[in-house]
Amino acid sequence: MAELNIFHYTPEKSIIHTLDGRIKLLCLILFTLAAGLTSRWLGLAVLTAVLCAALTSSKLPAKSLLSETRYFLLLSGVVLVVNSFSVPGAPITGIPIHGLTRQGFTSGLLYAWRLLLIILTCTILTGTTPLSQLKNSVEWFLRPIPLVPEARIATMFSLTLVLIPLIFDQAAEMLEAQKARCIEKRKNPLVRIKLLLFPLLLHTFMRADEMVLAMESRCYSEVRTKTVFQTTFTDWLFLAFTLGVCSVVLFTHF
Repeated sequence: MAELNIFHYTPEKSIIHTLDGRIKLLCLILFTLAAGLTSRWLGLAVLTAVLCAALTSSKLPAKSLLSETRYFLLLSGVVLVVNSFSVPGAPITGIPIHGLTRQGFTSGLLYAWRLLLIILTCTILTGTTPLSQLKNSVEWFLRPIPLVPEARIATMFSLTLVLIPLIFDQAAEMLEAQKARCIEKRKNPLVRIKLLLFPLLLHTFMRADEMVLAMESRCYSEVRTKTVFQTTFTDWLFLAFTLGVCSVVLFTHF
């Protein structure tokens, strides 16, 4: 079975692929802050348009990536439902559901939209940046901070990014195997979740143990040669554009 494309690095010849990993990590932080702080529909629409343009210019398989974000739609739906019933306000007329408010539904839509924007930003970052470059970028940002083991934290960060795609790939393989055995026809959803969740957790822990043993057998050490970064004019131009967009979005909010 083909691997999932989401959170996987896809080698392509695009401008975003050639950017400095530190610049792309800064842009991720800026977009995340802008999406989290703004509460206006126009600001979220501008961020969405910019991210869609970045996804197109990165030459990533956009159709496949957008279809695979359906795994996060369930989480977005939970956020929408919780906000719709927990935020007080005027009830929505015409819907015979007690406790559903207009203000809560609007707030839930905003939170769900923000979540999908952050996921899309992370997808573009991981799809256009090699894992080793991301690890070195995180280590470079943490190096000036005293009493912080930057190499250890960067290694933990890279291992997390390694395991996340593997978990998605394994979950997709297990779902295909269960479909071949007609397990999805069981009427009880809790049974289906149990049959998927327990083997997935077991396989994830086994894969993590294999990674630890592989690193120990190769005498992994945190003392490594420092990476030398090179920043070009295109990197600074991309950072200035991102900073300008996020500043405009936050300015319209406040």
